[in-house]
Amino acid sequence: MQTLIPPSARATARPLGKGGRVLGYGLTPLALVLLAVGLVMAVPAFFHPRQIYFMLGWDGLIALLVVVDAVRLPRPEQFTVTRTFVDSPQLGRATRVELAVRMEADGIADVRMVDDLHPALMAMPVEQRVEAFPHEEAVSASTIYPRERGDFTLRCVYLRYRGVLRLVERWAVAEPVDETAHAEDAARQQRVRVFPAHEDSRQSTQFYLLRARQIEMQKRKLQLRGVGREFESLRDYQPGDELRKISWTATARRGKLVTRQFTVERSQQVWMMLDAGRLSRTAFELRRDGAEALAETSAEREASHLLTVTQLDQAATAATMLARVIQGAGDKFAMMAYGREVQQLLPPGAGAMHLRLLIDLLSQTRSEAAEADHLNAVARLKTAQRRRGLIVWITELTDSVGKPELVIAASELGRRHLVVLVLLKHPELEEMAARKPKTREEMFHSAAAQEMLERRRETIAQLERQGVLIVETIAAEVGMQAVSKYLEVKAEGWL
Repeated sequence: MQTLIPPSARATARPLGKGGRVLGYGLTPLALVLLAVGLVMAVPAFFHPRQIYFMLGWDGLIALLVVVDAVRLPRPEQFTVTRTFVDSPQLGRATRVELAVRMEADGIADVRMVDDLHPALMAMPVEQRVEAFPHEEAVSASTIYPRERGDFTLRCVYLRYRGVLRLVERWAVAEPVDETAHAEDAARQQRVRVFPAHEDSRQSTQFYLLRARQIEMQKRKLQLRGVGREFESLRDYQPGDELRKISWTATARRGKLVTRQFTVERSQQVWMMLDAGRLSRTAFELRRDGAEALAETSAEREASHLLTVTQLDQAATAATMLARVIQGAGDKFAMMAYGREVQQLLPPGAGAMHLRLLIDLLSQTRSEAAEADHLNAVARLKTAQRRRGLIVWITELTDSVGKPELVIAASELGRRHLVVLVLLKHPELEEMAARKPKTREEMFHSAAAQEMLERRRETIAQLERQGVLIVETIAAEVGMQAVSKYLEVKAEGWL
């Protein structure tokens, strides 16, 4: 999605630090080795004092070459650095970032760059190396895996460059700014928004198969006439037609009875509710796609492919995936994210801009430390959506002895709408309940887990008796399960 790619940022380099114009130089390892060779020449001076002049002459030559190399180095202002995002930043997805260096000077420079990205984008900075030629751009590409959603300000790009002799390196820094920002904006630093994952290569095949199936079901329903409430056409009255379907205005114009024909509604409204309360901070480890990482052990390689995400991260990814399917089917989608108060509210709509707005809002949704207020969210939703619609509610059940607030809220919402609750399972809890205890502590843990699972089953059964549809899934499959349930609802015509 090209519109989600941040604009490029460019800046002219400057000396590093206050005294960088004079002190911003350093000797390279090659220069230090050559100076060390001069120390070896001092060994004969222990036996013949006059031999010390060989060392002094050698060191003087090296010092002269160092000065010549330093003088010939380009000034930092002759370098321009451009940072470009090739892909839209998505949570846990490979995002390519290019650094381009242009040198407005003669000669060739060996440039080494370190892009000081935000820790949410890259845990450890990596040094990149390019050969800069006069008046040409040298480009270096790297791949990052964002670990958090939201807006982040990018930092500086640090440069170290060497001349032809490779004896001296100069230090510089560039702070790329967004050229599309207003000139009077003081904070023109490049800002990047990390979106929920909305392009999953691992599930692309299943995703499009499900969408094709859903669209086909929608087309078959559009062929039905005589049912539904959406007007389609007029025809002559036939015996047996209901009187309420007669169009009296058309009858008056034509001088004979005319009947209105109806079809099923072409556009249903689907709301996605995201619980951003305390339980949405529950973390999961998922395996991300990407090239095999270099590491000494298999455990380190495996750890490099693990991404820690929260329940809210997975809910946001599922919402974007579901929105694409809903839009492809001709339905309208809406979204509400809430904690103690409603954080984000997107009314029903369709189209590419509406999808972009959804992704923007989801990227800025944050988990809260307090329990979510389900009743308040339901009250807001009932006000915003008066027409019957489908509510896909991604949340979690709290472990409480009394009647959970979620049950009351879902029951209230189910009086007008069709509610689908998507609940995340915790396999470790089921494993603990099924484990045969060997110690007294394990026995207590197992009993507590069994009691929690039993209360969960009773709550789910109570919700199902009230007409609420339940989907239990693991974190990695929440998006696919939500889409599958939506397709099932459309196939059965429950709306």
